[in-house]
Amino acid sequence: MSIIQDLYLIFDKEYARHRERRCSKNLLVLELRHNLAFLRAGLAEQLPGTTIVAGLEQAQYRQATEKGTALNAIQKRRLARRTYGGIREFEKYHDWSTEQLIHKAYERIAVLKKLDLDAGSVNVRARLQYLFKFLMLLIAHIDGETLHLSSSASRQ
Repeated sequence: MSIIQDLYLIFDKEYARHRERRCSKNLLVLELRHNLAFLRAGLAEQLPGTTIVAGLEQAQYRQATEKGTALNAIQKRRLARRTYGGIREFEKYHDWSTEQLIHKAYERIAVLKKLDLDAGSVNVRARLQYLFKFLMLLIAHIDGETLHLSSSASRQ
């Protein structure tokens, strides 16, 4: 082979690796958005908690972690106060990296899937509502948007 052909092969391999990493990040964000949409619909329709938890997806997260995908590349900035609009509930996550936030979201999903949701001691609805709010925060962070509380939501 000539040097040019070797360079073409190297370029093709590197470009394929780059595309795979970018695709993995995009699929992970898409999975987060799907989980958020499903949570919203499930809570709005008052589906049983077990049904909602069973419908939450983790496959893209598992693949991304197995491949060693750089989750901080999804959003390089750390979580800023302006993202969560000063909502006290999210203050504990201030200055967390995107990777930390994503791991926390999927940790919450994993815990929900492992809990005995039929036991009366687990408040599944409250956990699902908090997961919904956390995913809203995460998506706002990824998109670089700001969350705002409406006056009716601040009373709850």
